[in-house]
Amino acid sequence: MFSTYAEIFEKRAGEYHHAMKASPNARDNEFLAVLEPIRDAPSGIVCDMPSGGGYLADYLWAGMTYVAIDPATDFIVELPKPLRRIEAEIANVPLPDGSVDFVVSLAGLHHETSLPRVFGEMRRLLRSGGRAVLADVAADTPPARFLNGFVAENCPLGHDGRFLDDQTAAALEAAGFSVADDRLIDVPWVFDDVEEVGEFGRHLFGMTTLNPAETVQAMEREIGFDFKGGRPQLRWILRRIVADAR
Repeated sequence: MFSTYAEIFEKRAGEYHHAMKASPNARDNEFLAVLEPIRDAPSGIVCDMPSGGGYLADYLWAGMTYVAIDPATDFIVELPKPLRRIEAEIANVPLPDGSVDFVVSLAGLHHETSLPRVFGEMRRLLRSGGRAVLADVAADTPPARFLNGFVAENCPLGHDGRFLDDQTAAALEAAGFSVADDRLIDVPWVFDDVEEVGEFGRHLFGMTTLNPAETVQAMEREIGFDFKGGRPQLRWILRRIVADAR
C-alpha cells in the first residue's frame, strides 16, 4: 500500500484529474468555503499546498497571486494554465521565510504523515499576521468512514487517511499560530444526475474497478444525498480551521 501523498498521486493523479475535468463544478462549495476566511483581502500571495491540479486558482479574484505547491509530478504536468508551480514536499518548500500572505490547504492534509512539520513550514512561509486556512475531512464523520472503509477496500492503493481532529488546533498553536475559528462546515458536492455522481466518485477515489451504480450505492448508504431541483447533492462535510500567524 502507498502511504504518502506523493506516492499515492504519482499513481492516480490522472484519474483524479479526469474526474475534476469531467465535473469541474461539482466541488464548488469546497473551494468557495476554503477561501471565504480570506475573502475580504483585496490582494496578496496565496500558497496552495498541496495544490493537486491547481483547481483553486479558478476561484481567486483579481489582485491575488497564486502559487501551487505539490510533490506529485503528474499533477504538476496536468496544471492547465501558466500558473506558478513548485514541485516540492509541503514540509520543505523552497520559498523564503515570510514570503506569502496566505496558505490554503484543501483536502490533501489527511495524506500527510507529520502535520506538526507541515504546520511549522506553513508558519515559516507566512508573514507575521498572515493567515492559514485548512479544510479537510474530519475524524469520526461519514466522509472519514467512507474513505477509510469503502474506498480503502475498493481502491487498489487503499486509503489510510489521518483526519483532522480535536488535537489539530493545538498542533497549529504549537507551530506559532493563533486559531481564529475551528468548525465543521457543509460543502455538498452538486451533480446534474446520479450517473455523473458515479463516474466522478469512481475516478476521484481511484475505484475504477467498480461500475458507477456500485459507487453511487455506497455513497448513498454511507454519506447520503439531498435532491434539489432534481439534482443530487452529496452531503460532504469538512473541518475548517482558520489560523493566524503570530
